[in-house]
Amino acid sequence: MEYAVLFAFVVYLLALAWYDWKKKLLPVEPMIAATVVGFLFQAMYGKGISSFVGILVGAGFIWIQVAISRGKWMGRGDIWFVASIGAFLGWPGVAVMLYLTYVVGGLIAMVLYGTGFYQRGMRIPFAPFLAMGTVGTMIWGGQIADWFARGFGLG
Repeated sequence: MEYAVLFAFVVYLLALAWYDWKKKLLPVEPMIAATVVGFLFQAMYGKGISSFVGILVGAGFIWIQVAISRGKWMGRGDIWFVASIGAFLGWPGVAVMLYLTYVVGGLIAMVLYGTGFYQRGMRIPFAPFLAMGTVGTMIWGGQIADWFARGFGLG
């Protein structure tokens, strides 16, 4: 990615992670716009199909969890946040991001509950973990995707 777009994307991630941490809510409108911008940006570089698959897989994975939990685990904002991340990361980047998000998020949630900072039934915002997983993917995503491919006999 060009550095200006990369910088703007990281600022976007941090802003929404902070907003979700404070308000436990994600504003959908800027995430819809970011999804479109991410897709168009990737399409300009010949990665439109990867971006589209990233949107579908990422948003679809979160949508299933929202549907199963009837919005108790996550909400509509998380679907759009992951859609926008999938637009920028594409496939298989969005899969790596989800893996990192759940590993890191699970570990941090255990610490938050274990220390009493959060109690059972309290909602832990998900966007900060999505942002961490995304930044981790931007740094180590290629190596992690290769590791998975070798593990499944594909690389």
